[in-house]
Formats: sequence, C-alpha cells, structure tokens
Amino acid sequence: MSNFVYRVSALAMAIALNSSGALAANDLALEEILVTAEKRESSLQDTPISILAFSSERLERFGISDLGDIAGLAPNVTITPFPNSRSSLVVFMRGVGNNDSQSTQDPAVGIYLDGVYVARSIGLTSDVADLERIEVLRGPQGTLYGRNTTGGAINLITAKPGEEFAISQQFSAGNRDYWRLLSKIESGKVGGFSAKLSYLESGHDGWVENTGEGKNFGEEEKQAGRAAVRWDLSERVSIDYAYDFSEIDGPQHYYQTTSSTGNAIPANEQRSDTGSWDGGVTPSHTEISGHSFIVSIDTGWGELKSISGYRELAEDIVQNYGGGLPGFKIGVDIEQDQLSQEFQFVGESGENWRYVAGLYYFKEHGSELETDTVPVLIPDPNPLLPPTLLTVTLEDRQIYSTSEAYAAYGQLTWSPAMLAHRLDVTLGGRYTVDKREARKDSAVYFTGGEQSDSETWSNFNPSLTLDYNWTDELSTFAKVVTAYKSGGYNVRSTEDGFTPPFDEEHMVSYEFGVKSSWLNNRVSVNASVFRAEYEDMQLQQITNNATIFLTDVFNVGEAQIDGFEIDVMAVLMRGLTMQLSYGYTDADFIEYIDQRGASPTQGENVANQAEMPYAPEHNYTLGLDYERAVGSVSSPMMLNASIDYQWTDERYGTAFNDDMSGFFLDDYGLVNARLALSDISLGRLGLEVALWGRNLDDQEYKVHSISLGAYQAGYFGEPKSYGMDIRLSF
Repeated sequence: MSNFVYRVSALAMAIALNSSGALAANDLALEEILVTAEKRESSLQDTPISILAFSSERLERFGISDLGDIAGLAPNVTITPFPNSRSSLVVFMRGVGNNDSQSTQDPAVGIYLDGVYVARSIGLTSDVADLERIEVLRGPQGTLYGRNTTGGAINLITAKPGEEFAISQQFSAGNRDYWRLLSKIESGKVGGFSAKLSYLESGHDGWVENTGEGKNFGEEEKQAGRAAVRWDLSERVSIDYAYDFSEIDGPQHYYQTTSSTGNAIPANEQRSDTGSWDGGVTPSHTEISGHSFIVSIDTGWGELKSISGYRELAEDIVQNYGGGLPGFKIGVDIEQDQLSQEFQFVGESGENWRYVAGLYYFKEHGSELETDTVPVLIPDPNPLLPPTLLTVTLEDRQIYSTSEAYAAYGQLTWSPAMLAHRLDVTLGGRYTVDKREARKDSAVYFTGGEQSDSETWSNFNPSLTLDYNWTDELSTFAKVVTAYKSGGYNVRSTEDGFTPPFDEEHMVSYEFGVKSSWLNNRVSVNASVFRAEYEDMQLQQITNNATIFLTDVFNVGEAQIDGFEIDVMAVLMRGLTMQLSYGYTDADFIEYIDQRGASPTQGENVANQAEMPYAPEHNYTLGLDYERAVGSVSSPMMLNASIDYQWTDERYGTAFNDDMSGFFLDDYGLVNARLALSDISLGRLGLEVALWGRNLDDQEYKVHSISLGAYQAGYFGEPKSYGMDIRLSF
C-alpha cells in the first residue's frame, strides 16, 4: 500500500475519532441509493446482489462519460481497451470475461443501455451524452439477464426528461488541448409530453507525439447525442422513445517496443513521449447509433413492459504494433446491427409474493474485413550486419455472421408471514436457445478458401436466493446461481480451427453476502464471499507468437474462482464522506487441456503452467468527499472537494503462452482529485466551476502488453491530466 493510502487512511481515522461525539449529536445519514438490478426499483441495501452504483453526482466527480472511465473504480472488475481498437473494451468480473472482440464470439459480461442488451464491445468507450447512473452487478446473472453474463452485468441508465423546463451548458478545458462541450435542454411536461435533448462534443491531443506523418497517437475527437421523449398517455400507460449516436475519430494508441530477443530491436521499458509508424499514421473512425422504444402499462396486478431496441455500428481501424519499424499491423472494417425485443411483467401480491417474468428475442448480423501484415527478418549476406526487417501481407479475411436467441424466464420471491416477512426465498429460472451461423473467406495465407457452418445451443439456468433481514439495518443472503455463455466461431482461427465451433461454457456460483447500516445509517458495510466453478471454459489461444493474428478458441477445461468483496461508505463528520471498496480474487485452473496441434504437451493437463487472464488478486479504491455551504446566508454556495486513490494488482492478458511475460501487466495506482464551487447565483442563471486532476502523481503504467515473437510491445496509460469545468444552468 502506497504512502498516499496510508496518509488518507490516517486522516480518515483521525477525523472519525475526533468527530464521534458530533456524529451522535447530529442527524447525519447516507443518502438512499435506488437501483433497478432486479427489473424493479429498490434500495441498493435491499437488493441481494454484490452491486456498485455510480450516481450522477459520482459520475461527475470521477469525470465518467463512458464505460471505460469506471476502470479501477469497481474492485473485482477489470476493464481494458482491446488492443486493436481503443473504442472496444475487454471487460472481466471476478476473473471471468473474454479477451477478444469478435462478431462471432460473445462477451461474458453483459452490457445494457436502458435495458437494451449491447452485444458488441466495439464503441463502449463512446461518450453517452446524458448518463444518470451506472450499476455494476458482480457475479453471474443468468436468470434475469441471461446469456453471456457468466461474469456479471453492467447497466448504463440515461437521464429521463424532467417535468420542468431547463437548459444547461458545460464548458471544459485542460492540458493537451483537451476541450469538451455538453449541452442539454428539457421541454418540461406539457400535456403529458416531455422531451430532452443532449449533445456532447470533445477532443484532446495525444500524449505520444508523432514524429512521422499524421496526427499524434491517441488524439481523438468525439461526438455524442441523445434525444429522449416521454408521453404519459394516462396514469397507467407511458411511452418512452430514445435515439442516441456517438462517433470517435483519431488514430489508435502507440505500441512501443518494450523488449526484444537479444536486444536486436531498440526497446524502451519506460513510457515514450514520441514515436512513429512505418508508413505514417492512419486514422480510425467509429460510429454507433441506437433506438429504444419502451411501453409501460400498469395492469393492476403488475407492470407490463415492452422493450424494443435496434442498434448498429460501423468501425474502420488500423493498428500498428511495430512502432517506427516495419511490424505487425492490422486493418479492420466492421459493421454490425442488432434487433431485440423483450416483454417483462413485474409485480407483487400483498406482502407474501413478488414476481418477474419475461420473454426475450435477439438477432444480429455482422461482417468483418481484416488485413494482417507481419514483420519478416531477411538475413544480410554479410553475417556481421543485422538482418533487414520487412512487412509481408499474410492474410485477408472476410467474415459474415448471424446470431439469434430466444429466451423465457421467471423469478418468484416468497416472503412468509410466519417470519414477519423478514425472509425472502427467491427461485428463478431461464431457458435460452441460441443459434449462430458464420462464413469465413480467407486469402493469401490460407489456400482453403471459404468455410461456413452453423450450430444451435440451448440451456436452462436455475437460481436460488435466501435473503433474511435480521433487523431493518442488517440482512444476509445466500445464493446459488448458474449462467452460461453461448458457443461460437473464431474468426481469427487457423485454417483447421474455424470448425467445428467451440462449445458453450457454464458457471455455477455460490455466494454469501451481508448488507448492513450502522450508527443511524451513517455507515454502510456490504460484503460478499463467493466461489465460482467454471466448466468448459472458452479460451483464446495464440498458437505462434510470430503470427498472433492466428488464434484458436478451445473449451480447455475447468477453473475455480474464490473471492471476497467489501464496500464501505461512512459519514465521518458533517459533510465528509469516505468510500472504500476492496476486491480479492483467487482464480486457478483445475484442468487446462492443451489442444494446440504442434505443442509438445498436446492432450496434457497444463493447468499448473497457465494463468487466469485479467484476474488481479487484489484491487481497491479509497476516496474522501467533503461538502459544505459557503458564502452568505441569503445566497449560499456549495463547496465540494474530493480525492480518491485506485490500485490494481498485477495480471496477465492471456492464459497460456510460450512467452507469457509479453502479456504481463504490473500493478499500479492512480490519484485523482476534484474541487468544485456550485450554486453560484447569477440572477436567473446558476453557475458551477470545478478544477480537476487525474493521475496526479504521473504514474507510468501499461494498459496493454503483447508478445510478437522477436519483440514485445505495449502501450501506456495517460499521463497526468488536469483541467476546469464551467457549467451554466437555467
């Protein structure tokens, strides 16, 4: 633990001890946090799930506008940009995830935008113009959320139109030419109709100067917009429609050479401030858009809801892993669209019964065109001279895919009167049918030409939860939950690895948790301990570091994951709140059958040589937030100061490789802070001014590392950044 954490902990302890008398005398309490994790609105403290919720205030405090911004803030959740595209994210929870991004291979953590499943990880770093809350549900969610939630689920919830007319404009500026404009306008409620428009634009220079042709590495410009309309037809019927779009423009991040075999290639293990690509920098472009249409009807027995969603994306990217040398380069052009329809019925019968039931349909189409070039060493006739490094195009491949899923689910909670409704017994189940078709046409490297196949999988996932409220402030829960991830095809496969498809994987999780409030709700302590049994694991396997664009996916065997999470919030004194979250994960392979054809250990259990990817053993975040009124009594203003520290343990980016050190990421910690003065009155206008800084001690840390045979490359996280926000509201 760093000196910074010791200092913050000592300060928090001293304040808590010195203010214990004040706590007893003052009416200080934590605000209630409402979530919709179980398809109905309920208090976070009453929801028997290991869950973290980021309110709009916390989103603003941490500068969160997209999913990637919560990396490091949710223990036992690892979020890393996918190496080919910085718009894509690799998301793991409790050591469960998928470290690739393909249209024929599903993630293990489900992402939902206002209840609509987002199938592809491409575009997850796009700005959402008006986020109200993010809910992070740790652990399998196989009943209510279904397929591809073996790790957990994340709900992105946008702000709905309000009942009052309002306008706000935010201006932000910072170092490296950072700028951001966020505009919002609300119509207010007029005859049952209300609307809200939000538009966001931002940009910044890259933190690695390009010494060759093109823009600096990491430089980007973003646009995002959202239009939301609500129509209350009556007291029982409402309709919500929303359209959102997002665009990202700019070159990819810079992969610098960090080490090489025999030091044949110049390398630098420290973060480089300059770099170049062989042939110049090529920009990338990502577009995302979506529609949602939600109809809610109060039937008297419960709420019947129809959730219709349509989303599409297009991305054209180029990533070069060779730095200024001829190196491994990928060019990808991806298009995808998806249609989903869900019917939910959520209700209760007296105090004894609560129920959720639903039907779900999903269909998507995808296409990918990828071109791969690799470096080739040409020996010099003079043995005293180094070889010449050239690039050769080894593969062009075109992929077309379709997937379709049907599901029916239900969850019933019984609260018997004989125990004064303190016990909740919840039984749930979900039946899912998945069908996937894929066609792959490869050229140059392969001579086999076109391959195509289709497969159907089905699965039933039951769950059981016991939740007992010992008092109004203390409850414990125990649960057994199952989930599965559908099978699929690997578009980056070797010629023999495309068919047959890899099979589905399964998860059984056992969990015991505590939800508690203390000192008249001045302190909340929520904790969970879990064991997950992982079967038929799908794992991406690089067969040869010299051609890392060729991988195969195998159902390699079994793993066991044990862990612990604790989330603490405490009002230490009037206006001062502490937040502490810690996660521990012990993830180990039990069986890993090596299925690589050319491997000397083919067919053997190599579990003792493998590492669970993206499963740091420890991670935590610690923060202090202080708020108080300042200024005159007649015109008070609010001063808010916050500081937080987030730390992540070392981890590997792949499970088993002949050169695993090339995929190793060291531990690191970041310090962030924000100081804001709000409620400044300017007549009919309100003003807020904030100063912020991230990575204030300028830590150098790798975001991703990769082995390329003769050398290893990685790219580093953003250096120290700072800036100012100014917001006007009417």
